[in-house]
Amino acid sequence: MHAVLHTVGAIVVVPYVGLALFFLLIGQATRENGLWAIIEFVWNNMERILGWGIYVPPLLWVCLVVTGFVPQLQRASSLCLCLLALASILVVVVLSSTRVGVGELIFLLPCVAVAATSAWLAFRVRVGV
Repeated sequence: MHAVLHTVGAIVVVPYVGLALFFLLIGQATRENGLWAIIEFVWNNMERILGWGIYVPPLLWVCLVVTGFVPQLQRASSLCLCLLALASILVVVVLSSTRVGVGELIFLLPCVAVAATSAWLAFRVRVGV
């Protein structure tokens, strides 16, 4: 049961992590001064993403899912998933350009559910049993 809940949570949290990373990237781009600085910023990030950035996030996600199936690593994996969901929520709420309303809270509800479920799974797991 733990592995199934962990896998579903890892699948659900992917779009929220992507949105949070997008907000962070846009936030960095807005701090650049001038058109050439923005073009240089986009070029450098595109080079980084197409270099290793296209391989590393899926590999880390697969590692997160696989560790949910290993009994000795389930607690750490659940805590990582919980922190990932909480960090995504925090970034989306803090970097939002408007006040967070009911619609945004409903949108973030699945990510909140993943954070709560992952925290529950982390404290429920007994290592070595």
